[in-house]
Amino acid sequence: MKIRGIGPWTADYVLMRCLHYADAFPIADVGLHNALKKQLGLEKKPSIEEIEAFTEHWKGWKAYATFYLWRSLYDEDL
Repeated sequence: MKIRGIGPWTADYVLMRCLHYADAFPIADVGLHNALKKQLGLEKKPSIEEIEAFTEHWKGWKAYATFYLWRSLYDEDL
């Protein structure tokens, strides 16, 4: 993230997609927040603290959960 324009989201995305790091998790991603709201049936988007609590048991698999949640935004069957 020392390179200008590379922030936490980009770093996490590269960790997930390129380096296959299964625990990378772009926690500030708005799409992720919307997907969690949808999947959990919440009235509003969850806070960072709430997301941390929801994902506590996903350790080691957070990247997989991220891709599932992103896909759930576009796939009505998920």
